[in-house]
Amino acid sequence: MSQTASVVNQLRSVFAACEGAYSVRTIKGYQADLTIFFAWCRTRKIKRCLPARPEVVAEFVDDHVEHYRISTIKRRLCAIAFAHTMRDLASPTDANVVRLAVRRASRLRASRPQQKKGLTHDIRSRLLAACPDTLAGYRDAAIISVGYDTLCRSSELAAIRIEHLDLHRNGSRILIPRTKSDVAGEGRIAHLSPLTAGYLRRWIAASRLSSGPLFRALHLDRVSEGPLCTSSIRRIVKRALRQAGYSRAEIGKISGHSMRIGAAQDMMVAGFDALAIMQAGGWKSTNVVLRYVENAASQDLHEQRWQRLQTSGARSVGSAPRNEMVAKHKHVHLRT
Repeated sequence: MSQTASVVNQLRSVFAACEGAYSVRTIKGYQADLTIFFAWCRTRKIKRCLPARPEVVAEFVDDHVEHYRISTIKRRLCAIAFAHTMRDLASPTDANVVRLAVRRASRLRASRPQQKKGLTHDIRSRLLAACPDTLAGYRDAAIISVGYDTLCRSSELAAIRIEHLDLHRNGSRILIPRTKSDVAGEGRIAHLSPLTAGYLRRWIAASRLSSGPLFRALHLDRVSEGPLCTSSIRRIVKRALRQAGYSRAEIGKISGHSMRIGAAQDMMVAGFDALAIMQAGGWKSTNVVLRYVENAASQDLHEQRWQRLQTSGARSVGSAPRNEMVAKHKHVHLRT
């Protein structure tokens, strides 16, 4: 058996038992990273990739520092650890030699994680106004508005079905069936604004949908049977940005995840605490939420600080002549 065939068989054996226990996206990600590791081992003429020796994994880290971010390196180490766990093997990533390699990489490639720009309320309003009065425009406006209201990821928007909607005049809501952090698939309830409910009613009426996936692909103004893929949702957001007149540089800063980021930032600026934002977006960790909103929060705090300083400065200037007159009056009174 060739070495390539052996690698393929190893990958199959690792992921054969994972079907149904992990999402397809998670498995594909692990497979992609493990394929890179196995290919690197092949170029180094390392015959045994699984189990891998700690020294080999440490060399893998050192070799990737120059060309990859530390987040990418750590993700690939997670894939290596996952493969060993699935085979009931000791993970080489726990060895000190690997940990030291990661610390070296972190010091050499120290950088803040780059976050996409948030699609805030103001940006959403421009995008919704730019969506044309066509079937595609109705769908795109509904996707953007629902994504902002629910703080959904692109994959979560693609998984929503008609049956998950509960549209009422007194308040509309929607069931998000499964999220990234919801391994058990319990789902979460998200509430919709009257504006978003109106966009949804318009899209459903125009598409004549009664069941199945809520957001679907269109071909020659005909609605497909299956749901949109996550990459299509990202393209829809970027197309709406072009229609709204945003520059290429600005469009490059926005992704399908920006609706989630922007809504969280708007909630922080509006005065909601981290717990309320976590509940709205289905987050389990405060660290992730705080990283999402730090840019908006810090900017808002600095703007408030500058306004207060300007106000207090104006008061100080205005009160200076009066204080001077009081001092003169006291001085005259003492002399008399």
